[in-house]
Amino acid sequence: MARRHVGEIIISRRVVQIGHEVYPLANISRVQTLQLVWGGRRATWYPLRPLFIVVLIVLGFLAAAEFIPPELPPEVGPDAEEVARQLVPPITAVGGLIAACLLGQLVYRLFIRRPQFALVLETAGTQYTALSGTDASEIHRIKNVIVGAIENPPSQPTSVQVHGDVVMGDKAGRDQYKMSGSGNRSFS
Repeated sequence: MARRHVGEIIISRRVVQIGHEVYPLANISRVQTLQLVWGGRRATWYPLRPLFIVVLIVLGFLAAAEFIPPELPPEVGPDAEEVARQLVPPITAVGGLIAACLLGQLVYRLFIRRPQFALVLETAGTQYTALSGTDASEIHRIKNVIVGAIENPPSQPTSVQVHGDVVMGDKAGRDQYKMSGSGNRSFS
């Protein structure tokens, strides 16, 4: 399912309508803006472990190719040394390519990937992620508008324009995150 951008939010005396979702103003007990923390395979530091394993495998193979062939019996030694020397460049190249990809992934996650934020509405004890995106100021602005409408409902339906990278729902990339409990901020 594609992520749908939100063009406007309609706030009336009794309800808040975000896209096709409608939330009764009287039932909203808490409105939160959370910064989502990546977990699992999408965690920032996840590529370090496979990177370490690849480097160890390549270094182990290089050490084995350098030190083990001289220890072999003379009738097997020259052929094994030649095979080991021929395998060193391709294995080093493949290991280097994998390590470069993992380092690139780590650099992307550290310096380029933008943090994700979510607008969470709690109604009757259940938390719903109404909006998500990378524009924190826009999500905070929408939160303040909804809180203002809860405290002082408008007499006529009001349309709030949404700008920036804000989409409906609880998805970031291919992952769906569910809020449960107080202060939960992680992807599942």
